[in-house]
Parts: sequence; structure tokens; C-alpha cells
Amino acid sequence: MKDTTRVVAVAVAAVAQVAGSPLGSALSGRSVGDVSDGARSLVTPAGYAFSIWGVVFLGSLAWAAHQALPSQRASEVHRRTGWPLALAFAGNAVWEVVYPFGSPAAQWTAQVLIFGITAAAAVAYARLQDLDVTGAARVLPAATAGLLLGWVTVAPVADVGNTGVALLGIDPGSAASQVWAVLAMVAVAVIGGALVLASRVAAGPFALAVVWGTTAIAAAGGPLPVTVAALGAAVVVAGSLVIRALALRRRREALLVG
Repeated sequence: MKDTTRVVAVAVAAVAQVAGSPLGSALSGRSVGDVSDGARSLVTPAGYAFSIWGVVFLGSLAWAAHQALPSQRASEVHRRTGWPLALAFAGNAVWEVVYPFGSPAAQWTAQVLIFGITAAAAVAYARLQDLDVTGAARVLPAATAGLLLGWVTVAPVADVGNTGVALLGIDPGSAASQVWAVLAMVAVAVIGGALVLASRVAAGPFALAVVWGTTAIAAAGGPLPVTVAALGAAVVVAGSLVIRALALRRRREALLVG
């Protein structure tokens, strides 16, 4: 019964996060992109970066179907990661409905949600590290969890930056904004690099998503110090993956894929 409840929760949450964005747009009359573009900060990625959600959504739906198979319901990897990933997916769905409204209450609620999503994804990723992930589980859910966590390691930075511009009236062109943006990229580099160096599973997808996000921040055309810091963060995380892969003589496939 417990497995059935978890399986259903994962499936419902995976579908809900796909439906969340059009539902939020229909209810508010604006898209997530409209609100984000109206309050761009120095750490808002270039628009193309958000296409990564399509890959995350596809992986989430595929995993939801895979873990529902009778042969997979009692799998340890699904039992360990199912509930935290279901929470992350459900958080995404709620965020997508709330954020487009753009009001102060919606913005602050979105901040809480994005950090909650990150925490839930981090729990799932951490639980993968002591499992012997093989076969389809390397992609479903391991690589999907790594990709999700990598992106939501960068996303809160952009979310906080946009909220600062929209609600606090912070001037993106000020020197203070540049300093905070650079510090934010340093934080992403430190956290991302440390996590990769400590990982045994799915560090490749995690690093790929972080590099995707930070290079998109660099590509957004901000001030030179922010661009350099964003590219530096990408180099640190990518370099950490290379170092970890060279040091880990066994299970490199699990590290690089899932």
C-alpha cells in the first residue's frame, strides 16, 4: 500500500508540474517569462536557458511511468527518492501557478517555494549517493534528479535577483548590484564544485545543468565582472567533475550519467 501511494504521488506531481505553467498563465493572464523579463537582474539567465525545464519535465514523466511498473514499485532506488522528488515536482507546479501573478505576496511565496524545491531535490540526490544505481535507474530517476538539482542550484539565485529588482527597487546598474551578483556566482561555484567532488552518482547531469545556467547568465549581456564570475563558476564546476572522474577509478559511468 505504501508503495502504491508513493507511485501515485510521483505520477500526479510529475503531471502537475507540466500542467502548472499553462495553468498559471491562464489564471494570471501572464507567463512566467513575462514576469521575469519585467524584473531582470544581473543574474537572470538568457531566455534560452529555461528550455532545460523541457528536459526535466520529460525525464520526470518518463520516470513516473517507469516507477509505476509492477516490477519497479518495490525498487529501493524508487523508495528512497520517490517522496522527495514528488515534493520537488509538486513544488514546481505550485511555483508555476503562483509566480506569474507578480504581486508581492506571490513573489515572496515563490521565494519560499524555490528553496523548498531545491531542498527536496537535494534530499533525493543525497539518497542516491549510497545506492548501487544500475540499468534504467541511471537515467530514471538518477540523471533526472541530478539535472533538476543542478538547475535549481542556479534558479534561486536568479529568482532572488528578480525579486530584489521587482519588490525592493534595487537598481541592476549599481555597483552594489554587481558586487552581490559576483558573490552569488562565487557561491554557486563553491556549492556546485563541492557537491560534485563529494558525489558518486549523477554528478554529470548536475554539473551540466549548473554549467548551462551559469553560462546563460554570462550570455545575458551583463557587466563584465558578472560575466567573468558566471563563466568562472561554470569552469569551477566543470573542472570539479573532471577531477572527480579521474579520482574515481570505479563507477565512473554512475558518476557521469547516473
